[in-house]
Amino acid sequence: MLSSHLLAVHRTVVAEGSLTRAATTLGYTVSAISQQLARLEAQAGVALFEKVGRGVRPTQAGLLLAEHASRVLHEITEAETALSALRDGHAGRLRVVSFHSAGESLLPPAIATLRVQLPQLHVHPIVDEAPGALRRLRAGEADLVIMVESYSRDDAPDDDLHRWHLLDDEYRVLLPHDHPLSRLRTVPVEALADTDWIVTVAPPDYVRETTVAICRRAGFSPRIIAEADEFPVTQGYVAAGLGAALFPLLALGAVRSKVAVRKLAPPPRPRHIWLATRPVLAEQPAVHRMVEALQEAAAVQPARRTSHRSAPPP
Repeated sequence: MLSSHLLAVHRTVVAEGSLTRAATTLGYTVSAISQQLARLEAQAGVALFEKVGRGVRPTQAGLLLAEHASRVLHEITEAETALSALRDGHAGRLRVVSFHSAGESLLPPAIATLRVQLPQLHVHPIVDEAPGALRRLRAGEADLVIMVESYSRDDAPDDDLHRWHLLDDEYRVLLPHDHPLSRLRTVPVEALADTDWIVTVAPPDYVRETTVAICRRAGFSPRIIAEADEFPVTQGYVAAGLGAALFPLLALGAVRSKVAVRKLAPPPRPRHIWLATRPVLAEQPAVHRMVEALQEAAAVQPARRTSHRSAPPP
């Protein structure tokens, strides 16, 4: 295999037209240049130069090799530059898997931040829930996942992944604006025993199971009159006056004019939002910067929550 270093020496000798000028350009002695050309000729298996008086000139093989050397060395330089950019997080592709509401509220501002910081880095968002996200991550089909987990900040499992706790996503109850309990800032769960409920069922553990659990702890089973597979559809039922609905704040988005957003007492346990990656990727600049951008997006969630605390009517 031809050495790229020797190819560079050969190209310089051909371009300069003499061993002496090439030695001056490269900072070598003439003897060192001659020895390296001899090594290259041995690798090539053909004479690359012929003696002319006190100098040398390239053979046809030498000219051909110099032409190819220029292209090869250019490609090597391009590869080194691309690898450096990838290593430093300035280029390449970052595949991020998130569940729906995080994909709507957290991921877009984080991607916008990275687009400014690392304009040549392509962030490829993928939507999936925790089981699928973890499968993709472990299979090498994703680089970072945002997911809902059952464990809190202090209970992270010790397994094969590197994790960051992102935030705890609180729940609110949505009521029709003319519901009697909408006048309260905080609604006791037991006061909703006679209220109809709408639940979002995809996936079930986010809302349906939590709704049933908090109602049963309050001494009643919720009267579920409708199910929706998306949060905006659920809010549509509430806005039409059909019943109450439990919502995680990340999924709330825009609040319709005929919907009141209230706290619950006692408050349901929040959804625990986590980031995870494979340990080999944890310190890669692109992953690290995306984690920082998501943490920044999560940090503004308290302000977003405040904006949803509409005051009860007089």
